[in-house]
Amino acid sequence: MYECKIAEKLVQLRTSKGVTQEDVAQALSVSNKTVSKWENGASTPDLSMLVELSRYYGVTTDTLLGLSEDKKQSTEEEICSSFKGLDRRQSVLKAFETVKALVPAMYGTVCEYNDGAYDTENVFPTEISHFYRSNISLHEFFEFTASSENVNLAVMMLRNKSNFAWMRDPTKQKEIVKMFKFLSDEDTLAVLYYVHSTSCSESFTADYIAENTGVKEARVTEILNEFCSVGDCHSVTAHLSEGIIKVYECFGDGIILSLISLAFEKMCGRKSYDYNFNGRCKMIGGK
Repeated sequence: MYECKIAEKLVQLRTSKGVTQEDVAQALSVSNKTVSKWENGASTPDLSMLVELSRYYGVTTDTLLGLSEDKKQSTEEEICSSFKGLDRRQSVLKAFETVKALVPAMYGTVCEYNDGAYDTENVFPTEISHFYRSNISLHEFFEFTASSENVNLAVMMLRNKSNFAWMRDPTKQKEIVKMFKFLSDEDTLAVLYYVHSTSCSESFTADYIAENTGVKEARVTEILNEFCSVGDCHSVTAHLSEGIIKVYECFGDGIILSLISLAFEKMCGRKSYDYNFNGRCKMIGGK
């Protein structure tokens, strides 16, 4: 009776996970024949292997034995469950820990991520009613999400121990202003757009960018040199037969793109929200 239930459940779980018997066998360090016997009811996994199988499929041993059914939770339900019973301080820290855990959860370790197996599928977040924005403002926590044809981003900011005291530091002010001055120019935005497009090679020259943006070469050179001082762009001098030429290299700068995207949402985005908890956002001063 139980053997039949276990066999059926193992087939169901493997099919849902989208793996083969060979995949299961390799993951559990057993033979394909053993997995096959489990699934056709010819034999039953021992207790230690039942535990391993429940971990592999992400279910309880009761579910594996057919004694109960695991109800599939939505992402929202899973998150709410993990925050249950936490106080305000613990909830804020939990939110930050959750975000930091996303990349390791998606891609595994750095070694696994750098194995050359990249997914080239273009992925876009689901749009709700063709436009989605949410805004949460608390004393110690700010979170903003936007999803549309133009921008898909999620930002989280927490209070810091210095209470933003660096905003009054003249040296830091100059560096911050340097970035905003760099971005406050139409030609700069045109150049950054092309440099970050898939049409642009990762190594390029100023005349190449000028040709594809309509911005004069002399101005492009100024912009690229400044980009090297504030962004993720580098340059080398190449000695060619036709003379000395400066070659730039940029794989893209996510922080700069994020700043531009936030500016776009602030100035051009729809000022409405599907979800809006707009409390205080004065995170400067006081504890």
